[in-house]
Amino acid sequence: MKPSRIIAIGLAVIFILVIARLARLENGGPPHAFVMLPGNEPATMYMPGPGNPFYTLFPKPVADRPPAVVLIHGFSGDRRIMSTLARRMAENGYAVLAIDVNGHGENRNPFNSGEAESSSLRADVKNAVDYLRDSTLVDGTRIVVMGHSMGAGAALDYATHDPNLKGAVMISGGWALGPVRPKDALFIFAEHDPVDPIQVPSTELAANLAGAPKIELGKSYGDFAQGNAVEAIQIPGVNHVTIVSSTEATATIVKWLDSTFATPRTSPIELKDPRLGTQRFAVLIFAILLIPLGRLCGSMVPNWADAPEGPRGGWIGLLIFGGALLAAMPLAAGNPASFVPVIVGSAQISWFAVAGLIMLGVLVMRHPLEWYRVREGLGAAIVAGVAAFAVVYVCQVATSVTLHQVSLSPERLMVMAMAAVLIFPFWMGFELLVRRGGTMGSTMWASLGRVLILIMIVVGVSLSVLPFVLMLILPIIGIALVMIEIFSASAYSVSRNLALIAVFETLWFAWMIAAASPITFMF
Repeated sequence: MKPSRIIAIGLAVIFILVIARLARLENGGPPHAFVMLPGNEPATMYMPGPGNPFYTLFPKPVADRPPAVVLIHGFSGDRRIMSTLARRMAENGYAVLAIDVNGHGENRNPFNSGEAESSSLRADVKNAVDYLRDSTLVDGTRIVVMGHSMGAGAALDYATHDPNLKGAVMISGGWALGPVRPKDALFIFAEHDPVDPIQVPSTELAANLAGAPKIELGKSYGDFAQGNAVEAIQIPGVNHVTIVSSTEATATIVKWLDSTFATPRTSPIELKDPRLGTQRFAVLIFAILLIPLGRLCGSMVPNWADAPEGPRGGWIGLLIFGGALLAAMPLAAGNPASFVPVIVGSAQISWFAVAGLIMLGVLVMRHPLEWYRVREGLGAAIVAGVAAFAVVYVCQVATSVTLHQVSLSPERLMVMAMAAVLIFPFWMGFELLVRRGGTMGSTMWASLGRVLILIMIVVGVSLSVLPFVLMLILPIIGIALVMIEIFSASAYSVSRNLALIAVFETLWFAWMIAAASPITFMF
Protein backbone atom coordinates (compact mmCIF):
# COMPACT_ATOMS: atom_id res chain seq x y z
CA MET A 1 0.00 0.00 0.00
CA LYS A 2 1.26 3.45 -0.90
CA PRO A 3 2.48 5.63 2.00
CA SER A 4 -0.01 8.34 1.00
CA ARG A 5 -2.90 5.92 1.47
CA ILE A 6 -1.57 4.77 4.83
CA ILE A 7 -1.35 8.41 5.96
CA ALA A 8 -4.88 9.11 4.71
CA ILE A 9 -6.28 6.08 6.55
CA GLY A 10 -4.41 7.09 9.69
CA LEU A 11 -5.81 10.63 9.52
CA ALA A 12 -9.31 9.24 9.00
CA VAL A 13 -8.96 7.09 12.12
CA ILE A 14 -7.70 10.07 14.11
CA PHE A 15 -10.60 12.16 12.81
CA ILE A 16 -13.15 9.56 13.95
CA LEU A 17 -11.54 9.39 17.41
CA VAL A 18 -11.56 13.18 17.71
CA ILE A 19 -15.22 13.28 16.66
CA ALA A 20 -16.01 10.67 19.32
CA ARG A 21 -14.36 12.85 21.95
CA LEU A 22 -16.20 15.90 20.65
CA ALA A 23 -19.52 14.06 20.95
CA ARG A 24 -18.67 13.10 24.51
CA LEU A 25 -17.80 16.70 25.39
CA GLU A 26 -21.02 17.90 23.72
CA ASN A 27 -23.07 15.57 25.90
CA GLY A 28 -21.09 16.60 28.97
CA GLY A 29 -20.56 20.04 30.47
CA PRO A 30 -23.31 21.76 32.44
CA PRO A 31 -26.60 19.84 32.52
CA HIS A 32 -28.66 20.62 29.45
CA ALA A 33 -31.70 19.26 27.70
CA PHE A 34 -33.76 19.84 24.56
CA VAL A 35 -37.01 21.72 25.13
CA MET A 36 -39.86 22.26 22.68
CA LEU A 37 -41.60 25.52 23.51
CA PRO A 38 -45.18 26.33 22.51
CA GLY A 39 -45.60 26.86 18.78
CA ASN A 40 -42.95 24.19 18.02
CA GLU A 41 -40.09 26.50 18.97
CA PRO A 42 -36.94 24.40 19.65
CA ALA A 43 -34.71 25.40 22.56
CA THR A 44 -31.96 24.07 24.79
CA MET A 45 -32.10 24.57 28.55
CA TYR A 46 -28.78 24.81 30.42
CA MET A 47 -28.70 24.55 34.21
CA PRO A 48 -25.95 25.38 36.72
CA GLY A 49 -24.65 23.11 39.42
CA PRO A 50 -23.79 19.40 39.68
CA GLY A 51 -26.15 16.55 38.97
CA ASN A 52 -29.02 16.56 36.52
CA PRO A 53 -31.83 18.86 37.65
CA PHE A 54 -34.04 17.80 34.74
CA TYR A 55 -34.80 14.50 36.51
CA THR A 56 -35.39 15.73 40.07
CA LEU A 57 -38.61 14.52 41.64
CA PHE A 58 -39.11 17.48 43.95
CA PRO A 59 -38.53 21.08 42.87
CA LYS A 60 -36.09 23.18 44.85
CA PRO A 61 -37.45 25.97 47.02
CA VAL A 62 -37.81 29.19 45.04
CA ALA A 63 -34.99 30.78 47.04
CA ASP A 64 -32.61 28.07 45.81
CA ARG A 65 -33.54 28.35 42.15
CA PRO A 66 -31.12 30.19 39.86
CA PRO A 67 -31.97 33.33 37.88
CA ALA A 68 -32.41 32.72 34.17
CA VAL A 69 -31.40 34.14 30.79
CA VAL A 70 -33.23 33.88 27.47
CA LEU A 71 -30.54 33.71 24.77
CA ILE A 72 -31.39 34.72 21.17
CA HIS A 73 -29.13 34.14 18.17
CA GLY A 74 -28.41 36.39 15.18
CA PHE A 75 -29.81 36.56 11.64
CA SER A 76 -27.60 33.87 10.09
CA GLY A 77 -27.18 31.96 13.33
CA ASP A 78 -29.04 29.55 15.58
CA ARG A 79 -28.90 28.40 19.18
CA ARG A 80 -25.96 26.10 18.47
CA ILE A 81 -23.64 29.01 17.67
CA MET A 82 -24.63 30.52 21.05
CA SER A 83 -23.90 27.31 22.96
CA THR A 84 -20.42 28.32 24.18
CA LEU A 85 -21.80 31.49 25.76
CA ALA A 86 -24.75 29.53 27.17
CA ARG A 87 -22.52 26.89 28.74
CA ARG A 88 -20.21 29.48 30.27
CA MET A 89 -23.10 31.35 31.84
CA ALA A 90 -24.45 28.07 33.25
CA GLU A 91 -21.04 27.26 34.69
CA ASN A 92 -21.23 30.59 36.51
CA GLY A 93 -24.58 30.01 38.17
CA TYR A 94 -27.21 31.06 35.63
CA ALA A 95 -29.86 29.00 33.91
CA VAL A 96 -29.98 29.67 30.17
CA LEU A 97 -32.74 28.98 27.66
CA ALA A 98 -31.24 29.26 24.15
CA ILE A 99 -33.87 29.37 21.42
CA ASP A 100 -34.15 28.96 17.66
CA VAL A 101 -36.48 31.69 16.37
CA ASN A 102 -38.78 31.01 13.44
CA GLY A 103 -37.02 30.00 10.23
CA HIS A 104 -33.65 29.38 11.89
CA GLY A 105 -31.77 26.29 12.99
CA GLU A 106 -34.17 23.47 13.84
CA ASN A 107 -37.20 25.77 13.92
CA ARG A 108 -39.23 24.84 10.83
CA ASN A 109 -41.80 27.61 11.31
CA PRO A 110 -41.54 30.22 8.52
CA PHE A 111 -39.53 33.35 9.22
CA ASN A 112 -41.82 36.32 8.71
CA SER A 113 -39.45 39.24 9.11
CA GLY A 114 -36.81 41.27 7.33
CA GLU A 115 -33.17 41.66 8.32
CA ALA A 116 -33.83 44.33 10.97
CA GLU A 117 -37.47 43.86 12.02
CA SER A 118 -37.00 43.04 15.69
CA SER A 119 -40.69 43.31 16.62
CA SER A 120 -41.64 40.23 14.57
CA LEU A 121 -39.58 38.07 16.94
CA ARG A 122 -41.43 39.29 20.03
CA ALA A 123 -43.69 36.24 20.11
CA ASP A 124 -40.70 33.89 19.94
CA VAL A 125 -39.03 35.64 22.86
CA LYS A 126 -42.28 35.75 24.84
CA ASN A 127 -42.66 31.97 24.49
CA ALA A 128 -39.25 31.54 26.12
CA VAL A 129 -39.88 34.09 28.90
CA ASP A 130 -43.26 32.56 29.71
CA TYR A 131 -41.71 29.10 29.80
CA LEU A 132 -39.13 30.25 32.36
CA ARG A 133 -41.76 32.02 34.47
CA ASP A 134 -43.72 28.77 34.69
CA SER A 135 -40.68 26.54 35.24
CA THR A 136 -39.99 24.95 38.62
CA LEU A 137 -36.27 24.77 37.78
CA VAL A 138 -35.55 28.51 37.83
CA ASP A 139 -36.61 31.66 39.62
CA GLY A 140 -39.16 32.98 37.14
CA THR A 141 -39.16 36.41 38.77
CA ARG A 142 -35.53 37.01 37.83
CA ILE A 143 -35.10 36.87 34.05
CA VAL A 144 -32.77 38.70 31.67
CA VAL A 145 -33.16 38.66 27.87
CA MET A 146 -29.94 38.55 25.86
CA GLY A 147 -29.27 38.41 22.15
CA HIS A 148 -26.65 38.72 19.44
CA SER A 149 -27.02 40.85 16.29
CA MET A 150 -30.64 40.37 15.15
CA GLY A 151 -31.22 38.68 18.50
CA ALA A 152 -29.92 41.79 20.27
CA GLY A 153 -32.59 43.80 18.48
CA ALA A 154 -35.19 41.25 19.57
CA ALA A 155 -33.94 41.34 23.17
CA LEU A 156 -34.09 45.14 23.31
CA ASP A 157 -37.52 45.18 21.66
CA TYR A 158 -38.93 42.68 24.16
CA ALA A 159 -37.30 44.40 27.12
CA THR A 160 -39.08 47.62 26.16
CA HIS A 161 -42.45 45.81 26.25
CA ASP A 162 -42.09 43.70 29.42
CA PRO A 163 -41.45 45.75 32.59
CA ASN A 164 -41.10 42.63 34.74
CA LEU A 165 -37.71 41.64 33.36
CA LYS A 166 -34.60 42.27 35.42
CA GLY A 167 -32.36 43.35 32.54
CA ALA A 168 -31.30 43.09 28.92
CA VAL A 169 -27.94 42.41 27.25
CA MET A 170 -27.47 43.43 23.62
CA ILE A 171 -24.44 41.85 21.90
CA SER A 172 -23.49 43.63 18.66
CA GLY A 173 -26.96 44.93 18.01
CA GLY A 174 -30.04 46.75 19.26
CA TRP A 175 -31.51 49.60 17.24
CA ALA A 176 -34.71 50.98 18.76
CA LEU A 177 -36.42 51.65 22.08
CA GLY A 178 -40.06 50.91 22.81
CA PRO A 179 -42.68 52.18 25.25
CA VAL A 180 -41.00 50.80 28.41
CA ARG A 181 -37.50 51.74 29.59
CA PRO A 182 -35.41 48.52 29.63
CA LYS A 183 -33.92 47.70 33.00
CA ASP A 184 -30.17 47.29 33.53
CA ALA A 185 -29.19 47.43 29.86
CA LEU A 186 -25.74 46.38 28.66
CA PHE A 187 -24.68 47.15 25.09
CA ILE A 188 -21.58 45.14 24.22
CA PHE A 189 -19.99 45.10 20.76
CA ALA A 190 -16.83 43.96 18.97
CA GLU A 191 -13.89 46.14 18.02
CA HIS A 192 -14.33 44.99 14.42
CA ASP A 193 -18.10 45.33 14.30
CA PRO A 194 -19.31 47.69 11.55
CA VAL A 195 -19.21 51.20 13.00
CA ASP A 196 -22.34 52.91 11.64
CA PRO A 197 -24.79 49.98 11.71
CA ILE A 198 -23.77 48.59 15.13
CA GLN A 199 -21.24 50.52 17.21
CA VAL A 200 -22.81 53.96 16.79
CA PRO A 201 -26.44 52.88 17.52
CA SER A 202 -25.34 50.87 20.57
CA THR A 203 -23.44 53.84 22.00
CA GLU A 204 -26.21 56.31 21.23
CA LEU A 205 -28.90 54.11 22.75
CA ALA A 206 -26.82 53.69 25.89
CA ALA A 207 -26.32 57.47 26.08
CA ASN A 208 -30.05 58.01 25.67
CA LEU A 209 -30.85 55.63 28.52
CA ALA A 210 -28.15 57.21 30.68
CA GLY A 211 -29.59 60.66 30.03
CA ALA A 212 -26.25 61.95 28.77
CA PRO A 213 -25.28 63.48 25.41
CA LYS A 214 -22.23 61.23 25.30
CA ILE A 215 -20.99 58.35 27.41
CA GLU A 216 -17.62 56.81 28.14
CA LEU A 217 -17.22 53.24 26.90
CA GLY A 218 -16.72 50.77 29.72
CA LYS A 219 -18.25 53.04 32.35
CA SER A 220 -21.49 52.09 34.10
CA TYR A 221 -24.21 54.72 34.51
CA GLY A 222 -27.25 54.56 36.76
CA ASP A 223 -27.95 52.23 39.68
CA PHE A 224 -28.42 48.45 39.59
CA ALA A 225 -30.49 48.59 42.78
CA GLN A 226 -33.01 50.80 41.01
CA GLY A 227 -32.84 48.82 37.76
CA ASN A 228 -31.65 51.75 35.63
CA ALA A 229 -28.00 50.80 35.14
CA VAL A 230 -26.67 51.12 31.60
CA GLU A 231 -23.30 50.62 29.94
CA ALA A 232 -21.77 50.38 26.47
CA ILE A 233 -18.50 48.53 26.10
CA GLN A 234 -16.27 47.48 23.22
CA ILE A 235 -14.49 44.11 23.27
CA PRO A 236 -11.05 44.34 21.60
CA GLY A 237 -9.67 41.88 19.06
CA VAL A 238 -12.95 40.22 18.03
CA ASN A 239 -15.44 40.59 15.19
CA HIS A 240 -19.18 40.28 14.78
CA VAL A 241 -19.08 36.47 14.82
CA THR A 242 -16.29 35.67 17.30
CA ILE A 243 -17.62 37.95 20.03
CA VAL A 244 -20.14 35.29 21.09
CA SER A 245 -17.29 32.90 22.01
CA SER A 246 -14.92 35.56 23.38
CA THR A 247 -13.80 34.92 26.94
CA GLU A 248 -13.54 38.65 27.61
CA ALA A 249 -17.07 39.24 26.36
CA THR A 250 -18.37 36.37 28.50
CA ALA A 251 -16.59 37.68 31.60
CA THR A 252 -18.08 41.14 31.00
CA ILE A 253 -21.56 39.68 30.61
CA VAL A 254 -21.29 37.49 33.72
CA LYS A 255 -20.16 40.48 35.81
CA TRP A 256 -23.16 42.44 34.51
CA LEU A 257 -25.50 39.57 35.43
CA ASP A 258 -23.92 39.39 38.89
CA SER A 259 -24.71 43.06 39.41
CA THR A 260 -28.20 42.82 37.91
CA PHE A 261 -29.21 39.85 40.06
CA ALA A 262 -27.13 40.98 43.08
CA THR A 263 -25.28 37.67 42.94
CA PRO A 264 -22.28 37.41 45.29
CA ARG A 265 -19.29 35.76 43.61
CA THR A 266 -16.66 34.10 45.74
CA SER A 267 -14.78 32.23 43.01
CA PRO A 268 -13.25 33.24 39.65
CA ILE A 269 -15.50 33.33 36.59
CA GLU A 270 -15.43 30.01 34.70
CA LEU A 271 -14.62 30.53 31.03
CA LYS A 272 -13.71 27.07 29.78
CA ASP A 273 -15.38 25.18 26.96
CA PRO A 274 -13.23 22.14 26.13
CA ARG A 275 -15.27 21.54 22.98
CA LEU A 276 -13.63 24.49 21.25
CA GLY A 277 -10.08 23.11 21.13
CA THR A 278 -11.29 19.66 20.14
CA GLN A 279 -13.49 21.11 17.42
CA ARG A 280 -10.64 23.19 15.96
CA PHE A 281 -8.44 20.09 15.81
CA ALA A 282 -11.25 18.12 14.13
CA VAL A 283 -11.72 20.86 11.51
CA LEU A 284 -7.97 20.90 10.85
CA ILE A 285 -7.87 17.14 10.29
CA PHE A 286 -10.96 17.40 8.11
CA ALA A 287 -9.31 20.08 5.95
CA ILE A 288 -6.27 17.83 5.45
CA LEU A 289 -8.50 14.88 4.56
CA LEU A 290 -9.98 16.93 1.73
CA ILE A 291 -6.71 16.28 -0.15
CA PRO A 292 -7.06 12.48 -0.39
CA LEU A 293 -10.81 12.89 -0.88
CA GLY A 294 -10.16 15.12 -3.88
CA ARG A 295 -7.64 12.70 -5.36
CA LEU A 296 -10.00 9.75 -4.86
CA CYS A 297 -12.90 11.53 -6.56
CA GLY A 298 -10.60 12.81 -9.29
CA SER A 299 -9.71 9.21 -10.13
CA MET A 300 -13.40 8.38 -10.61
CA VAL A 301 -13.96 10.71 -13.58
CA PRO A 302 -12.65 11.06 -17.16
CA ASN A 303 -9.34 12.86 -17.52
CA TRP A 304 -9.34 16.31 -19.13
CA ALA A 305 -5.55 16.47 -19.39
CA ASP A 306 -5.63 16.93 -23.14
CA ALA A 307 -7.91 19.98 -22.96
CA PRO A 308 -6.47 22.88 -24.99
CA GLU A 309 -5.27 25.90 -23.07
CA GLY A 310 -7.00 28.41 -25.38
CA PRO A 311 -7.20 32.11 -24.57
CA ARG A 312 -9.03 31.42 -21.34
CA GLY A 313 -7.44 31.47 -17.92
CA GLY A 314 -4.94 33.79 -16.32
CA TRP A 315 -5.57 37.48 -16.11
CA ILE A 316 -8.03 37.42 -19.03
CA GLY A 317 -10.14 34.82 -17.27
CA LEU A 318 -10.05 36.75 -13.99
CA LEU A 319 -10.99 39.94 -15.81
CA ILE A 320 -14.00 38.29 -17.46
CA PHE A 321 -14.97 36.66 -14.16
CA GLY A 322 -14.74 39.92 -12.20
CA GLY A 323 -16.63 41.76 -14.92
CA ALA A 324 -19.41 39.17 -14.83
CA LEU A 325 -19.73 39.51 -11.05
CA LEU A 326 -19.86 43.29 -11.35
CA ALA A 327 -22.29 43.34 -14.27
CA ALA A 328 -24.57 40.87 -12.50
CA MET A 329 -25.07 43.16 -9.50
CA PRO A 330 -27.56 45.60 -11.04
CA LEU A 331 -29.21 42.80 -13.02
CA ALA A 332 -29.68 40.74 -9.86
CA ALA A 333 -30.74 43.70 -7.71
CA GLY A 334 -34.39 42.87 -8.36
CA ASN A 335 -33.76 39.39 -6.92
CA PRO A 336 -34.91 37.24 -9.88
CA ALA A 337 -34.51 34.15 -7.66
CA SER A 338 -36.96 35.50 -5.07
CA PHE A 339 -39.06 32.38 -5.69
CA VAL A 340 -36.45 30.49 -3.65
CA PRO A 341 -38.04 30.69 -0.18
CA VAL A 342 -35.12 32.01 1.87
CA ILE A 343 -34.19 35.53 2.95
CA VAL A 344 -30.77 36.90 1.87
CA GLY A 345 -29.95 33.50 0.40
CA SER A 346 -32.17 34.21 -2.58
CA ALA A 347 -30.17 37.39 -3.26
CA GLN A 348 -26.93 35.38 -3.24
CA ILE A 349 -28.46 32.84 -5.59
CA SER A 350 -29.68 35.60 -7.93
CA TRP A 351 -26.23 37.18 -8.09
CA PHE A 352 -24.43 33.92 -8.78
CA ALA A 353 -27.05 32.75 -11.31
CA VAL A 354 -26.93 35.95 -13.35
CA ALA A 355 -23.13 36.09 -13.23
CA GLY A 356 -23.03 32.45 -14.38
CA LEU A 357 -25.18 33.19 -17.39
CA ILE A 358 -22.98 36.15 -18.30
CA MET A 359 -19.81 34.07 -18.05
CA LEU A 360 -21.13 31.24 -20.19
CA GLY A 361 -22.39 33.74 -22.76
CA VAL A 362 -18.99 35.41 -22.96
CA LEU A 363 -17.27 32.04 -23.30
CA VAL A 364 -19.53 31.03 -26.17
CA MET A 365 -18.94 34.31 -28.03
CA ARG A 366 -15.20 34.68 -27.47
CA HIS A 367 -14.10 31.08 -27.60
CA PRO A 368 -16.36 28.21 -28.68
CA LEU A 369 -16.85 25.79 -25.84
CA GLU A 370 -16.15 22.15 -26.43
CA TRP A 371 -19.55 21.12 -25.16
CA TYR A 372 -18.78 17.49 -25.84
CA ARG A 373 -16.11 17.66 -23.15
CA VAL A 374 -18.55 19.02 -20.58
CA ARG A 375 -21.09 16.36 -21.55
CA GLU A 376 -18.51 13.60 -21.75
CA GLY A 377 -18.53 11.74 -18.47
CA LEU A 378 -20.89 14.26 -16.84
CA GLY A 379 -22.72 11.41 -15.15
CA ALA A 380 -19.47 10.22 -13.56
CA ALA A 381 -18.63 13.79 -12.53
CA ILE A 382 -22.03 14.17 -10.88
CA VAL A 383 -21.71 10.85 -9.05
CA ALA A 384 -18.18 11.68 -7.83
CA GLY A 385 -19.16 15.23 -6.86
CA VAL A 386 -22.22 14.06 -4.94
CA ALA A 387 -20.16 11.36 -3.20
CA ALA A 388 -17.54 13.93 -2.18
CA PHE A 389 -20.20 16.28 -0.90
CA ALA A 390 -21.88 13.48 1.06
CA VAL A 391 -18.60 12.84 2.89
CA VAL A 392 -18.19 16.55 3.58
CA TYR A 393 -21.77 16.84 4.79
CA VAL A 394 -21.44 13.98 7.29
CA CYS A 395 -18.12 15.27 8.60
CA GLN A 396 -19.31 18.87 8.88
CA VAL A 397 -22.47 17.89 10.74
CA ALA A 398 -20.28 16.01 13.22
CA THR A 399 -17.86 18.92 13.75
CA SER A 400 -20.32 21.81 13.95
CA VAL A 401 -21.39 21.48 17.58
CA THR A 402 -20.45 25.09 18.42
CA LEU A 403 -20.95 26.58 14.96
CA HIS A 404 -24.30 26.20 13.21
CA GLN A 405 -26.93 23.59 12.59
CA VAL A 406 -25.91 22.33 9.14
CA SER A 407 -28.06 19.22 8.84
CA LEU A 408 -30.98 19.88 6.51
CA SER A 409 -34.71 19.81 7.19
CA PRO A 410 -36.99 18.79 4.29
CA GLU A 411 -37.57 22.47 3.51
CA ARG A 412 -33.87 23.28 3.46
CA LEU A 413 -33.12 20.23 1.32
CA MET A 414 -35.57 21.56 -1.27
CA VAL A 415 -33.93 25.01 -1.11
CA MET A 416 -30.53 23.40 -1.62
CA ALA A 417 -31.76 21.56 -4.70
CA MET A 418 -33.18 24.76 -6.19
CA ALA A 419 -30.01 26.69 -5.41
CA ALA A 420 -27.80 23.99 -6.94
CA VAL A 421 -29.64 24.12 -10.26
CA LEU A 422 -29.42 27.92 -10.39
CA ILE A 423 -25.78 28.39 -9.40
CA PHE A 424 -24.19 25.50 -11.30
CA PRO A 425 -23.56 27.71 -14.38
CA PHE A 426 -21.67 30.13 -12.13
CA TRP A 427 -19.22 27.54 -10.85
CA MET A 428 -18.91 25.86 -14.25
CA GLY A 429 -18.13 29.24 -15.79
CA PHE A 430 -15.67 29.99 -12.99
CA GLU A 431 -13.75 26.79 -13.61
CA LEU A 432 -13.74 27.16 -17.41
CA LEU A 433 -12.52 30.75 -17.19
CA VAL A 434 -10.03 30.67 -14.35
CA ARG A 435 -8.58 27.23 -13.67
CA ARG A 436 -5.94 26.46 -16.30
CA GLY A 437 -2.39 25.11 -16.43
CA GLY A 438 -0.58 22.84 -13.98
CA THR A 439 -1.64 22.11 -10.41
CA MET A 440 0.29 24.98 -8.82
CA GLY A 441 -0.64 27.55 -11.46
CA SER A 442 -4.30 26.57 -11.58
CA THR A 443 -4.53 26.68 -7.80
CA MET A 444 -3.04 30.18 -7.78
CA TRP A 445 -5.49 31.47 -10.39
CA ALA A 446 -8.47 29.79 -8.74
CA SER A 447 -7.45 31.20 -5.35
CA LEU A 448 -7.25 34.68 -6.87
CA GLY A 449 -10.72 34.12 -8.31
CA ARG A 450 -12.07 33.20 -4.88
CA VAL A 451 -10.47 36.31 -3.37
CA LEU A 452 -12.18 38.27 -6.14
CA ILE A 453 -15.53 36.87 -5.01
CA LEU A 454 -14.91 38.21 -1.50
CA ILE A 455 -13.86 41.59 -2.88
CA MET A 456 -16.97 41.78 -5.03
CA ILE A 457 -19.15 40.97 -2.02
CA VAL A 458 -17.64 43.99 -0.25
CA VAL A 459 -18.22 46.10 -3.37
CA GLY A 460 -21.80 44.90 -3.72
CA VAL A 461 -22.62 45.63 -0.08
CA SER A 462 -20.96 49.06 -0.36
CA LEU A 463 -23.14 49.84 -3.38
CA SER A 464 -26.23 48.61 -1.46
CA VAL A 465 -26.81 45.99 -4.14
CA LEU A 466 -26.04 42.94 -1.98
CA PRO A 467 -27.44 42.36 1.54
CA PHE A 468 -25.40 43.88 4.37
CA VAL A 469 -25.56 40.58 6.27
CA LEU A 470 -23.01 39.13 3.81
CA MET A 471 -20.37 41.49 5.25
CA LEU A 472 -20.94 40.08 8.72
CA ILE A 473 -20.39 36.49 7.58
CA LEU A 474 -17.58 37.27 5.14
CA PRO A 475 -14.94 35.41 7.24
CA ILE A 476 -17.12 32.30 7.21
CA ILE A 477 -17.50 32.48 3.43
CA GLY A 478 -13.73 32.90 3.15
CA ILE A 479 -13.04 29.78 5.23
CA ALA A 480 -15.48 27.77 3.10
CA LEU A 481 -13.75 28.95 -0.08
CA VAL A 482 -10.37 27.82 1.28
CA MET A 483 -11.71 24.35 2.06
CA ILE A 484 -13.37 24.08 -1.33
CA GLU A 485 -10.10 24.99 -3.03
CA ILE A 486 -8.20 22.32 -1.10
CA PHE A 487 -10.51 19.67 -2.54
CA SER A 488 -10.61 21.28 -5.99
CA ALA A 489 -6.83 21.56 -6.37
CA SER A 490 -6.41 17.94 -5.27
CA ALA A 491 -9.06 16.66 -7.71
CA TYR A 492 -7.59 18.76 -10.52
CA SER A 493 -4.13 17.32 -9.92
CA VAL A 494 -5.46 13.87 -10.79
CA SER A 495 -7.94 14.41 -13.62
CA ARG A 496 -8.24 18.14 -14.47
CA ASN A 497 -11.96 17.40 -14.74
CA LEU A 498 -13.58 20.80 -14.26
CA ALA A 499 -17.11 19.41 -14.28
CA LEU A 500 -16.38 17.38 -11.13
CA ILE A 501 -15.01 20.46 -9.36
CA ALA A 502 -17.96 22.60 -10.46
CA VAL A 503 -20.46 20.02 -9.17
CA PHE A 504 -18.69 19.89 -5.80
CA GLU A 505 -18.49 23.69 -5.51
CA THR A 506 -22.15 24.01 -6.45
CA LEU A 507 -23.31 21.52 -3.83
CA TRP A 508 -21.19 23.03 -1.06
CA PHE A 509 -22.38 26.59 -1.71
CA ALA A 510 -26.00 25.57 -2.21
CA TRP A 511 -25.79 23.72 1.11
CA MET A 512 -24.32 26.75 2.90
CA ILE A 513 -27.10 28.98 1.60
CA ALA A 514 -29.82 26.47 2.48
CA ALA A 515 -28.46 25.76 5.97
CA ALA A 516 -27.78 29.33 7.09
CA SER A 517 -30.51 31.42 5.46
CA PRO A 518 -33.79 32.11 7.29
CA ILE A 519 -36.45 30.00 5.61
CA THR A 520 -39.90 31.34 4.78
CA PHE A 521 -42.07 28.26 4.24
CA MET A 522 -42.88 24.92 5.83
CA PHE A 523 -44.21 21.73 4.25
